[in-house]
Amino acid sequence: MRDSYRPVWPGHLKPMSTQQPKAFRFLFIALMLFALGVVAWQLISREDKPSPNSMTVIMQTRHDLAAELEMLGFTRSPRFDPKGGIHFGYPPNMTLDDLMLLLRRIMRDHNLVLTSAVNYEHRRELYVEMSTTQQIMVARFTFLPKSERPPLAEGVRGRIAIIIDDFGYLRNQTTAGFMKLDADITHSIIPGRRYSQILAEESINAGREVIVHMPLEPENYNGRDEAEYMLLYGMSARDIRARVRKAFQTLPQAVGLNNHEGSLASLDTALLDIIASELLDRGKYFVDSFTTPGTRGLDMMRRRGVPSLPRHIFIDNEDEAGYIRQQLAELAASAEQRGYAIGIGHVGASHLQTLEVLRQEIPKLRQQGFEFVFVSELMPKSEF
Repeated sequence: MRDSYRPVWPGHLKPMSTQQPKAFRFLFIALMLFALGVVAWQLISREDKPSPNSMTVIMQTRHDLAAELEMLGFTRSPRFDPKGGIHFGYPPNMTLDDLMLLLRRIMRDHNLVLTSAVNYEHRRELYVEMSTTQQIMVARFTFLPKSERPPLAEGVRGRIAIIIDDFGYLRNQTTAGFMKLDADITHSIIPGRRYSQILAEESINAGREVIVHMPLEPENYNGRDEAEYMLLYGMSARDIRARVRKAFQTLPQAVGLNNHEGSLASLDTALLDIIASELLDRGKYFVDSFTTPGTRGLDMMRRRGVPSLPRHIFIDNEDEAGYIRQQLAELAASAEQRGYAIGIGHVGASHLQTLEVLRQEIPKLRQQGFEFVFVSELMPKSEF
């Protein structure tokens, strides 16, 4: 029979089971609190810091955003930002409101949200922060207006380019009068009309610049006007290319294109993309006539790298001398503000006052320090 074993403890020690239950409980609680703290920290840090995989996606998105902005005519600055932001110069003809609309569209395309925007209107500077819908920061951008053109010559308050639309329908004293105007005027000629080709030749001989006034489908199109050249919403790529190419073949003098009407077709990004491709192939520029506030023309052309500018003022929406003078004054004010401005007028039976008002006002505006130039002289040289 085994001897029973009874441990003998030193006098100052007692078994753990009887002396140290509180120490074990304290240790256990401390370990549990530590574990809970680790889990909580991981959960919090998971929300604040993206995983390595998501960080790769974020960096790619940031790169895509910067590349898209550069395609739209923005210039990336090498300037270092301690916050990790990227500085861009935006076209000087773009307002801050237009810039915000463009950025919102881009963010929507990339499924991003605007988490911060600071508008320094007095210096036309905009700071924005873009994040994912989970509030993970993707990009910080600062936008400042860039100077794409050389400074104005001493004494010049602004440069004005005037486009006269709708040459081609008539050949009369009015068209002859536009040929004789003492200013550099750009003539926009409808392709395929009875006098289109001869007026293009006469314009060149008179020292004018010629562009194609390309018909684009308006709302409520009757299906008859300019049917041979009209670019229709949803038209096939082959037909679009054929009509644009034919227009330039019949008007080989043309150095650019602006749209005739187009309140519907200028919303069709696929159609505009094909026009852009044709203009790039030929080295031509584009002026968006802005016949509708929703036009995507300028956006698409700049995205493809086509030299492009918007129309700023229609000078003769009303065939009344006082109205036309007022519009020319607004055009001059716009040119003084941004350094240049583009105005569009018309030739035709419904615009009888335009020529005479221009005869009177051009010399006055010159005396005031405004310079009249062809549209091509305003196009950003870096984009040709």
